[in-house]
Amino acid sequence: MLYILRHGETEWNRSGRFQGQNNSPLTDRGKAQARAMGRLLRDRLEDTEHAPISASPLGRTQQALEIVCEELGRQPATARNDKALMKICYGDWEGKTATEVALHDRAAHELRYQDRLRNRVPNGESYLDIYHRAAAWLAGIELERETVVVAHGAFNRMLIAAACGHDPELHLDTQTPQDAIYAATNGSYQLVNTDYRDEEIT
Repeated sequence: MLYILRHGETEWNRSGRFQGQNNSPLTDRGKAQARAMGRLLRDRLEDTEHAPISASPLGRTQQALEIVCEELGRQPATARNDKALMKICYGDWEGKTATEVALHDRAAHELRYQDRLRNRVPNGESYLDIYHRAAAWLAGIELERETVVVAHGAFNRMLIAAACGHDPELHLDTQTPQDAIYAATNGSYQLVNTDYRDEEIT
């Protein structure tokens, strides 16, 4: 079973900016979402102490990892940080909103959205690049073991496609909520909702 987590809401998520491989910290809501995902994992994992956990090394995923590990009663150092799990690189668009990109780089914006799977952002990556990255990562793990991944929306879409043997184009618009977990096994996947509520924010 592969448990696939997104990091939780960040400041740039809230302002609608392309984050890519730049860092933006979790908001209070994002921290609460990560805690709810940790609680859900604690209830579902057969072995919370030894289940392999891999995480993107970017700041927001590391913040989420620390919170999830706290809920599991283990140290973040027991997780593996893996650059293969990093967010899609948005190159020249990182830190900008979609409106800013459309206004200042219209040709590249239109080209990218003609074929999101294959066309790269200027100095960045395509979804197909991420799919190959996800597939290569999957080939290196023991799929029969319960495994936790803490990563990013775009990467998680392609990871689901690779784990299920699906055409990656089918998952370009798969929703990746910041307060839920995908569980993938035996060529299928399901969204598992947490008990997160906005009133948890303090």
